[in-house]
Amino acid sequence: MTSCGEGKTGEQESNETKNNQEKDTVEIVAQTYPTDPKFDAFAKFIAGTEGNADSELKDLEGLPEWKSYRTNLDLLWKQTNVKLPIIEEWSSQELSDVNEGGGTLFYPFSGADFLHANLFFPGHDHIVMMALEPVGDFPDLNAKKKNEKLSSYLSSLKRAMNAILKLSFFRTIAMADDFQSEMDGTLHVLVHFMSRTNHELLYQEKVAILPDGTLTNDLNSVADSTYIGNRFYFKQVGQEKVKTLTYFAVNIQNTAYHSRGGLVEKGLDTRKDLVNYFKQIDIKSTYLKSASYLMHRPSFSMIRDLILSESEFILQDDSGIPVQFFDTSKWDLTFYGNYSFPISLFAERHQEDLKEIYAKKKMKVKALPFGIGYQYKNGTSNLMLGRKK
Repeated sequence: MTSCGEGKTGEQESNETKNNQEKDTVEIVAQTYPTDPKFDAFAKFIAGTEGNADSELKDLEGLPEWKSYRTNLDLLWKQTNVKLPIIEEWSSQELSDVNEGGGTLFYPFSGADFLHANLFFPGHDHIVMMALEPVGDFPDLNAKKKNEKLSSYLSSLKRAMNAILKLSFFRTIAMADDFQSEMDGTLHVLVHFMSRTNHELLYQEKVAILPDGTLTNDLNSVADSTYIGNRFYFKQVGQEKVKTLTYFAVNIQNTAYHSRGGLVEKGLDTRKDLVNYFKQIDIKSTYLKSASYLMHRPSFSMIRDLILSESEFILQDDSGIPVQFFDTSKWDLTFYGNYSFPISLFAERHQEDLKEIYAKKKMKVKALPFGIGYQYKNGTSNLMLGRKK
C-alpha cells in the first residue's frame, strides 16, 4: 500500500505503486518430475495387483503362472499386513518429530528393504539406500514371456520376498544367489514393496555419482569406475507429494572388499566420490537394521563416523553403531524393547554396556510392540533412537 505524501505528483505515486507491486510479487514454479505409465504397470504386475485396462502387461495377467503367483503373494503378505498397522501407530507416536519437515533418510546395509524405511520414515522426501546387492535393470516382461522365462522370473521374486516378509531382514548370501537369476537385482524387490504399500511408481532411471558427489542421469561420459544406481520417483496413492528413492550397490567399509565370487570394490579411503555424496545428500535420519554388526569393527569406522557427524536422528537395533560411540553430551538416547545377547551367529558382538542400560533403566525403557531385526519375534527385539542435541 502507498499513501499520498506531500509534494508527490500523480505520476510519482503511480510509479511507486508499480515498484511496490513488483517487490511483493513472487513467482512460484511447481517442480516437475519425469513420468511414464509403464513403470507403474510393471510395479502392479509384480506386486500381484491388476493393472489399468490400458496396461501393456494386461494380457500377462491372464496367465496361470501369474494367477498362482498372486495367490502365493497374498498368503505371504497375510501375516505382514497384520503387523504393519502396529508399526505405523508406533512410528506416529515415537517418531513424530523425526518425520516432521521432510528431509533425507539414509539407510545403509539395507538390501532392498523399502518396506521398513517407509513404515518408520513416511515423512521423509528422499531415501538413499546402499548395500552389496546388485542394482538390477528394468525388465521387458513380454519378452520374458516370449522367451519362456517369465515363470522363472516370478518364482525368483517370490523366493526373495519370503525372507524379508517372514524374517524382516535380507540374508546377504541367499540374496546373492537370487540375484543371479532372471531377477537381476534389488530393483524388482523395491518396486514390489512400493506397489504393495499403496504407492504409484512414476519413473525409474539410472544415475551416476560424479567426483564432487553430485548425481547425473547423463551416463554417456562417466568413467568406468563410476558408481551407477537406480533412482525411483514415486508417491502415495491419493497424494500429490512426489518422493525419490536412490539405491547404489557399493562397498562402504574403509578398505577394499573382496567377495566370495571374486568381486573387488574399493573402500571409502579411496572412493572420495562416495564420501562427497554422503555430504551432499544432507542426511536428516539414518536407519540401521540387521546390519551384521559391521560398524562394531574398526574397518567400518569411516561410515560410522560419517553417520554420527551427518545425522540429526539415528534409529537402529543393536546391530548398528555400538552404544559406546554415542557421546551423551551430544545425543539424547531412547531405548525400546529388550536386549540381552545377539543371536548366536554374532555372539562376539555382545555389548555388556548396552545390557547394563536395559537392566538399570528397566522402568525407563519403552515398550516395543512388534518384532524387528535378527531377533524378529515379538518381545525379543530392541531399538534405540538417537536425537542429536
